[in-house]
Amino acid sequence: MADFPVAIADTNALYRLFTPKDPRHAAHREALARMGHLVVSPMVLTELDYLLTSRVGARAAMNALDFIAGQTEARRFEIPETGPHLRAAMAVMRGYADTDGGAGAGLADAMNVALAAAFRTTSLFTTDGHFRMMRPLTGEPAFRLLPDDL
Repeated sequence: MADFPVAIADTNALYRLFTPKDPRHAAHREALARMGHLVVSPMVLTELDYLLTSRVGARAAMNALDFIAGQTEARRFEIPETGPHLRAAMAVMRGYADTDGGAGAGLADAMNVALAAAFRTTSLFTTDGHFRMMRPLTGEPAFRLLPDDL
């Protein structure tokens, strides 16, 4: 049984997972091994593709997408439709509009908060400190950020 039955993936964690030279790569691999089901929004996939292509190369991006597709086909990962969660994500964006020096919460992060509520989890596969200030929509006091909170 997985330590974390469901987690929501953020771009930075997936980037580290697919960048073996990253000093935190091993911690991210370990965290992923402890998850049962990983939810990856299409927005995160787009950001991941851009980052890997621009920083590491197109081959790295394709390898990452191939891995994610395989895990999705095996039903370990899920790439949900985001349309039904857009209003909830927009509410999150409005609620955090004045944070981060006025930059607020972006759509990808806000969608992760909305998806966490939809999938009834507080586990986020991320090292993004923004999620320390954000609160789950389901009333829990905080998110669990993996791998940092293992």
